[in-house]
Amino acid sequence: MTKSRGDKKENLFKAREKLWERYMAGVFAESSEETRMEIDGRPTIGMQRALYGQQTAIMWAHFFDRLGFRLVLSPPTNTVISRAGVESVAAETCYPVKISHGHIKELLGKTKYLFIPSMINMTTAEQSEVGTYCPMVQTNSYTARMALTIDRSAILNPVIHGKYDPDTLAVEIAEQIGAKLSVTRSAIKKALYFALDKQNQFIKQLQKRGRALFEEQENHEPIVVVTGRPYNLYDERLNLRLGQNLAKIRLISLPMDFIDVSPIDLEDFSFMYWGLGGQILRTAKFIKRHPNCFGLHLTNFGCGPDSFIEHFYRFIMGEKPYLILELDEHSAVAGVMTRLEAYKNVIENKMKREGLKNGDQQSDQVSSKGEWASSKR
Repeated sequence: MTKSRGDKKENLFKAREKLWERYMAGVFAESSEETRMEIDGRPTIGMQRALYGQQTAIMWAHFFDRLGFRLVLSPPTNTVISRAGVESVAAETCYPVKISHGHIKELLGKTKYLFIPSMINMTTAEQSEVGTYCPMVQTNSYTARMALTIDRSAILNPVIHGKYDPDTLAVEIAEQIGAKLSVTRSAIKKALYFALDKQNQFIKQLQKRGRALFEEQENHEPIVVVTGRPYNLYDERLNLRLGQNLAKIRLISLPMDFIDVSPIDLEDFSFMYWGLGGQILRTAKFIKRHPNCFGLHLTNFGCGPDSFIEHFYRFIMGEKPYLILELDEHSAVAGVMTRLEAYKNVIENKMKREGLKNGDQQSDQVSSKGEWASSKR
């Protein structure tokens, strides 16, 4: 899995994309120029391939498939979508929100329904955590509707509390869109359980791949663990082909979703309000504890939550080298490559000074049985 292909390392961002495609096969379609109110006799429901779409598409695709609908995703972000989003926002926002407007605009009038929920929170490692999404994600359905003057009659915009248990979440969804879609509460509950299982299978497969990487990896070879929000990590227009470029300079890069960080104690950041913020800081602790792991945090100019989280990230890292990449619509690959190459030099010098290049210092990330070492220390 971790062997070089020629002079390049494997691109695990691309590996994640291929696994995503496998789980999405047969349950979604991609938007095109034509209007498709039905596909194979199924009414269509459009959803953006941005913001929550990058994180939860598998769940929603299987959910609507079980109810007899076909999810239609906007295409991967391209220049047209980016420009349309930048030009349509009503106020200055971070780049992912601008991109979101472009994706929604791409879908307008092409499907029977347009699904733009208000995502309030997400599942968390500890029940006591709040797990809130950024306000710009929470209010995306309202801001996009006003900016793009969308007809409300075709919109499905339920308020979704992802942190609810499945039974409660099913009731919440049924009360808001059941009548409009002419589906029963019982059908919604069954579809939701099936869809959540598919989403969890996908996450477990990613984590299995991550464990295998650490089992096979030599302790003296560095691993760059990339943290960030899914809509940054897995959109090649927003991350400027980060996985491909790290592989090109012969660095193993591992997106944070490949690591199960749920056992890691976050008591010293018990005030963490943001769901993805909690995952980012847990991953930062994982990086700190493993000598051959180094952090790269991907963020955007104008990201309110990250303006706080970055300080905590730096605090956790202490004297260990890390890189924070802040990108927006004006960023270019050439400038990013310069920073990645410089960071590689810093990592190699750090490992050489500490004897890791010669294998003198052992990492504790994998036990003798190939399991994650306990993270609660």
